[in-house]
Amino acid sequence: MDEIHYSEFENPNFDAKELVQRYRKRVPLPQLQKLLRTHHGNTRQELVELINEKYADFVSLSSRMQGVERALKPLRAPLEESSELTKGLHAKLGGLLQKAEEAHQGLARIRSRKEALHAYIENARLLEKLRATTKSSSASDSPESKNFRDERALQESIARDLRRIHLNLASVSESSECAALLVEANAFQEDFSKRLEEKLRLLLRASKRSWEAVQTPDAGLPRSELLAISHTCRALCTIGHSQLVEAIFADVFTKATLQEQSNACNAAAEEAKRKAMTMADATAGSKVVSAGAVDLAIFFESIQKVFFTEASQLLWFARRFRGGTAGDEGVEVPSVKLVAYSVVLPALRQVQEVWPNVFMPAFPDIFAANFSHFTNFLQAAEEVMDKSEADELRQNVLGDFQKRWKTQVYCSLRTKEAAQRVDAAAQKLSTDQLAQRHSAAGGVYWLEVSAELMRTTDLVWNAWYLSGLYPKMARLSLELIAKYGKVIAGFAETSSTTGGLGWDASASPPTWEASALAVRLSRAASDLLQVVSSLSENGSIAKPFMDRLPLVSGEQGEELAKALLEDAAKSLQPTLQLLQDGMLKQVVAAMGTPFAAIRGIPAFYRMLNKPVPSKASPYVESSIRPLTAFREVLVHSTISDQKIMNCWLQDMVEGAAEEFTSQATQLIEMTHQQEASLRRLAGRGGSGGDDQVSDLDKIYIQLCIDVDTFIDMASTVARGSPPGLNRLKEAVAGIRRA
Repeated sequence: MDEIHYSEFENPNFDAKELVQRYRKRVPLPQLQKLLRTHHGNTRQELVELINEKYADFVSLSSRMQGVERALKPLRAPLEESSELTKGLHAKLGGLLQKAEEAHQGLARIRSRKEALHAYIENARLLEKLRATTKSSSASDSPESKNFRDERALQESIARDLRRIHLNLASVSESSECAALLVEANAFQEDFSKRLEEKLRLLLRASKRSWEAVQTPDAGLPRSELLAISHTCRALCTIGHSQLVEAIFADVFTKATLQEQSNACNAAAEEAKRKAMTMADATAGSKVVSAGAVDLAIFFESIQKVFFTEASQLLWFARRFRGGTAGDEGVEVPSVKLVAYSVVLPALRQVQEVWPNVFMPAFPDIFAANFSHFTNFLQAAEEVMDKSEADELRQNVLGDFQKRWKTQVYCSLRTKEAAQRVDAAAQKLSTDQLAQRHSAAGGVYWLEVSAELMRTTDLVWNAWYLSGLYPKMARLSLELIAKYGKVIAGFAETSSTTGGLGWDASASPPTWEASALAVRLSRAASDLLQVVSSLSENGSIAKPFMDRLPLVSGEQGEELAKALLEDAAKSLQPTLQLLQDGMLKQVVAAMGTPFAAIRGIPAFYRMLNKPVPSKASPYVESSIRPLTAFREVLVHSTISDQKIMNCWLQDMVEGAAEEFTSQATQLIEMTHQQEASLRRLAGRGGSGGDDQVSDLDKIYIQLCIDVDTFIDMASTVARGSPPGLNRLKEAVAGIRRA
């Protein structure tokens, strides 16, 4: 029976009719009546009527259910009997299925057993045959004998059969007989591999002796010896001992050479340390510590000369084993990688064992040199390998060895050193008189910090750079350029607030002093332009930046590198603008000083009966002299870009023209006012010696001549006419009637 929620019956505000409708199909009628009488006595009559109204439905439903019960009663017995029969049949079928499954499993075990016995018999016969063949074979000591060649071919056949036995027994290893036979096969294979190993060592040592005795690398070995060695190698490779073959070649041809070169390298390091200790000067004393570091140049270069040249017997074997050489058919051993595993891997292990500290950049210069020697050694090795062997070398051999090089620490040390070099040069900038020029990276610079920037970037790419570190070295170069831009910007801002004008008008000829701010700024601008030029295509910074770009980066990487260089050049433009503004301010101030003489023109002509002017006033030439002298300064400062230099001069003319325009406009306004006052007093202006030309006309004529002369001279010096000259001409256009 469903749970009755008595709280609903206890609620006096609950709708009784709704309550009856909800519970009448889930609660027996007597119980429902009792609950209603108990909790809703005040509505008893209504509830009784409601129940009586629905009671007929309950009675009708009960009658129909009784009819159904009577109709189903005759069918109950047959259905129960059928159910019992079905259960019995299910039990019998389950038993039969279980017996069939057991029979099937037994048959499978028998079949598996049969297969195992068949495999055991076949492989036991094959193993016994191999044992008999091995015992009966007797090779002659002469490589030219038929038995010698036959045994070498037979060894490869035995190796293939052993391989087949292992493959056959691997699938039936559950059988005890097959497992025991597999143990016997393993024991036989181990003994067989030991004999092959001994024979291969003897063959290789004999070939090495004969090679050294003949001393004709081009002749190589007799084909019979080469076939014997290749058959033995293939036999070992067939039974899974490729690494053993490579190790034997390394023992015979490589091990002694590596030890000899290690001793030579250590001896050279000790000799360098001894010489450094015995030197008495202070410079050598600073090198004593680094002299104890080992330079691996002797080790790696000697290995390249011994193993990667045409005189190398091991390289001769490697090429024959790769196949494809005329006259060497049948000697291929493609699973053996002699260069990678018999030369490169032993050499790298020798470095790890003998010089474990070489991977730490305690001495960055030695660390970089050793890493470069290692990289060159790998490149030389890859040149004598085929592509598959080179790929396997990089995937399986070089990963752990390359991780040992602490290149991240090295980059940190170099970054710190580069920043210190530029900072030290920047500190000298405030006291540097810019009188002595500095050479660096194929260029000549006025500022020590500029030269140091170029030296350091040259070191970054040509001395400090290591393969695989392109992103970090590129970032370091760009950071140095950004630091340099900030240093020059600080120099421009600081210099603009200190020092005098520096224009010596009394000198003969008038000139800019060497310590003048405009001169210093021009020399700084010259350096900055050279740095910007070095960032352009084929520049001293851009060229190594692009040449060192890894080939795997493709066109997208090249475009990105060019974009970085362009951004670096653009970042220096605000600094160049600061220098330009500083020069402009100084030169315009020097050019504008003589314009004060314009105010004296009226006093020169008024009431003095002066002749009509025919030439420019002296102040015009005085105002052009600072510009002419500064052009010489720019040329001396090696501003090679004529377009930029002319732009600067034109901006200076623009500034001076504005000052001239202001002075001329003030003069015209002042003379107009004076003329009006004189006319009111005397009815006309004063007259000079010429009855047709008044004093005012003479003033205006002189001013127009001065303006025209200034425009002509300034345009000539600046190689162009800036807009300010047109405005100056327009300022006096109204008085040209004179």
